[in-house]
Amino acid sequence: MMTSVRNLAGVSGLAIGICGMAAVAQAQAQAQTTTDQQQPAAPAAADATQANPPADPADIVITGLRGSLASAQAIKRNSEQIVDSITAQDIGKFPDTNIAESLQRISGIQIQRNLGEGSTVAIRGLSEVRTELNGHDIFTANGGVGLAFDEIGPDLLSRVDVFKNPSAEMIEGSLGGTIDLRTRKPFDAPGQIIAATVSGTEYDLAKKKGWGGSALYSNRWHTGLGEIGVLVNASYQRSFFRQDLDQVEPYNIHGPNADAGGAPVQSTLVPGYAGQNIQVQKGGGFNVAQGDRKRQSISGVLQWRPADTVEAYAQVLSTTYKFTDTGVAYFASDDGAAPTGSYTVANGIATSGQLSNPGGLSVTYGSNRKTRTTDITTGVKWSVTDRLKLVFDYQHIDSTVKQDSLNLYITPYTKSGGVAGLFNQSYNYAFDNRGTFPTQVAVDPVTGGPSNFFSNIANYGFTAYQPDRISNSAVGNTPRLDLTWDFDDGSFLKSLSAGVRYSSKTAINRETNVNNWTTIGGTCASYSTAANCYLASAHPEVVENNPGQATLLRGTAANSVFGPIYQWNLYDALHPDSAFAHIKAISGQTAAFGSLDDPTKSTTSTVSEKDYSAYLRAAFGTRLAGMDLDGNVGLRYVKTDASAAGFQILTYRTAGATDSTSTSVVQPYTGGRSYDTWLPSVNVRFHVTPKLQARFAFSKNIFRPTFAQLNPTFTLSPNYNGSNSTPLTVNSGQPYNAVTNPYQGSGSVAGNPNLKPERVTSFDAAAEWYFEPTGYIAVTLFRKNLRDIIDTRTSLQTQSIAGVGMVQFNVSAVTNVTKGYVQGFEVAGQKFFDFLPGPLSGFGVAANFTLADSNAGTLASGNVGSQTQFQVPLINLSRTSYNLIGLYDKYGLTARVAFNWRSKFLDSVSENGAATLPIYFKSYGSLDASIGYQLNRFASITLDGQNLTDSVNKSYQGDPNLLRNYQINDRRVSIRLQVRY
Repeated sequence: MMTSVRNLAGVSGLAIGICGMAAVAQAQAQAQTTTDQQQPAAPAAADATQANPPADPADIVITGLRGSLASAQAIKRNSEQIVDSITAQDIGKFPDTNIAESLQRISGIQIQRNLGEGSTVAIRGLSEVRTELNGHDIFTANGGVGLAFDEIGPDLLSRVDVFKNPSAEMIEGSLGGTIDLRTRKPFDAPGQIIAATVSGTEYDLAKKKGWGGSALYSNRWHTGLGEIGVLVNASYQRSFFRQDLDQVEPYNIHGPNADAGGAPVQSTLVPGYAGQNIQVQKGGGFNVAQGDRKRQSISGVLQWRPADTVEAYAQVLSTTYKFTDTGVAYFASDDGAAPTGSYTVANGIATSGQLSNPGGLSVTYGSNRKTRTTDITTGVKWSVTDRLKLVFDYQHIDSTVKQDSLNLYITPYTKSGGVAGLFNQSYNYAFDNRGTFPTQVAVDPVTGGPSNFFSNIANYGFTAYQPDRISNSAVGNTPRLDLTWDFDDGSFLKSLSAGVRYSSKTAINRETNVNNWTTIGGTCASYSTAANCYLASAHPEVVENNPGQATLLRGTAANSVFGPIYQWNLYDALHPDSAFAHIKAISGQTAAFGSLDDPTKSTTSTVSEKDYSAYLRAAFGTRLAGMDLDGNVGLRYVKTDASAAGFQILTYRTAGATDSTSTSVVQPYTGGRSYDTWLPSVNVRFHVTPKLQARFAFSKNIFRPTFAQLNPTFTLSPNYNGSNSTPLTVNSGQPYNAVTNPYQGSGSVAGNPNLKPERVTSFDAAAEWYFEPTGYIAVTLFRKNLRDIIDTRTSLQTQSIAGVGMVQFNVSAVTNVTKGYVQGFEVAGQKFFDFLPGPLSGFGVAANFTLADSNAGTLASGNVGSQTQFQVPLINLSRTSYNLIGLYDKYGLTARVAFNWRSKFLDSVSENGAATLPIYFKSYGSLDASIGYQLNRFASITLDGQNLTDSVNKSYQGDPNLLRNYQINDRRVSIRLQVRY
């Protein structure tokens, strides 16, 4: 109830803010009525171009925050399509230090964060968004669609345009909308520009300091060969992160009764509740992830205008992104662990209790990834006659991804779970979810007091290592030709455009993912022997107490989330040679990365896509019912041929062996699809008054499957408890029977080469009131009808594995489902309070609110193993979200305080370890702020802060009482110095 009250209060406060802007603007408009009535009325179309800056930001004089907002507003107002823009106040002054975090300020946009930074963008709940660079295609070898927003710094950008309903000349390929990243060009400025930025950032949880810098040189000259412009822009940024996670494992049903949804029921009963079914978590764990990101970008642009009617250009953008991720985790998770001790229960869910001797696994992991993308574009613009214009360009993209990952495992063994005679301690796993965050500790099963089970090195054995190497590459080539004919002024048709485009993309994915899980000896599990068990106590130099435990959740969970616990040392995870040397010293085994050229150790898959398109677009304008009307109508034809060749892998462990090994069987898996479609679009704008305009937009579009979705990848594996080599049974409380209780397994079709493109039909209707150059209010209604949605579905497949037995696999597969929709509305506005006296006139406010409902056919299960599924909302869609931003711009001082809030949203229905359970994040808000001062006409300084309220991300498993994650990230404070000559 309190959550509902808070949500209502937040929405009401935002509504009051927007209404307040409208009231102030209306009062000012009424005060000017007498003056306005003394002037002759101007045509609406003339007002649209004269009362506001033109849409081209090159012609806008940017003066501080106010000028930047005026530029973005002019683009929105003058565009024939529904578009929102973010513009840089000046070079090096993009509103946020992360592109995605800037985009979340736009109505209808919600983002997901990856390790503390904005990464994935969804427009109106749809993450199938097209990313462009200067109106051209852009992609990487890490999935094949778009440029990840956390892989490029904002210093290279002059603005970002977000198109929510396209027109025919725009490249197809989005459901939610198109995000066009615009870089600077030398002809944008009248002459020479020299600019530089340097920044430093403090990350409070990681306790690290990052830094960044950028430099730009731009100039243009008149020569005997014509006018020539050159621009070079380079940037570098190193950032750090730490993320602490306290996690609850999925819940099992314990009790005497069958579950109505068909979920398995454990026969072990909950003490004190023997007569009823109780949901009990099967364990829990923690994860401390830390690392750094290094972004390096360089852009070079050459423009040449040999005559007034001809312009040639060439642009190169090269980005390098290095991502280092390392961490430690421990998870106690055991389907067979019996409830013990005293329990508290609410609504049939255990909120505190104990499990007897659950198995677990301690993981130390590390990953080094390098992504390099080079985009080369060249072309020519030619005004053939006064009416006919021609644009031709050619684009080449080359991208590579190289990644080395290493997981290192040790296991704490109980007396019953380890090799007989080597392990002599037992423990109970005690949990309590009634506090601020879930607590998870070991208690002595005899005394009920605290246990040193996890801090006793004698309880640990070395388990396994898992090296993985990835080497992906992708290449794209695209020629494009566009022609435009301009008609006479005063005619109904303003222009007629036509064009053709061809795109060829190829991706090669190579990975050493075959037989790469290797046990150290035979592990120390109960089925092994003393001779094949290697104890951590014999090699204390290899292990260490969790280095993040003392500061877990900023120190509040140091002793209440497992406490001191042994892990493989963190250094080895990022330095594989050291880890491999330690493995040699421990067991005599020779460890190494598998060869990408060895088919017994690796897989290679290819994806190829060829796209052909052509369009015809007419722009029009006339007067209707006393109003100016303009817009465009068009039709685009698209044909695609896609094919892919990959693999199917069955991986299992040798059952019952004393030196269990991982065995993989690889088989080819191929497919492809060809399709074509017609994509109409209509964009109409009515100039109701000189300041009020109404819009209507209709379009059809497609979103092609990503390279990752097309990459044929079919994996099957039995499910195991920890390092045990005997799979779990379907009903884990009962013995194996090939017919009635086979072993359980899981499978995933992560890539399906036979997927169809997703399809969308979009409708938008908007009213926009522009009452001053930096003041407007806009309301937009939208609906998107979706077809052939790509989603994950599960099915049961049974297969016999030689030497193991019959296994029932629960296989999740990406596939096309029938249809769905997203609908809702957006309200946005901004206003500076110029009517206030003196310094107060520098204050302003911007706000927006979005409401969206969806039904896209996404299915999830209520319990682990349940055969009953139900529909859930679109992933990453909050029903309500809003931004409230306080602004100030006066006397060289600029400031911005931005609060972003979103309601609960579905994060996943296939999270690792959670099967098909729906994982929701609870509603949350975050506060960011910046303040800057223009030191002189050459230099300025800015102080930025992100996540100032230290927001906690909490998630749950379908039911808010079934906890999942309690997660915190860094607060960031940055200082930037900008100079420009």
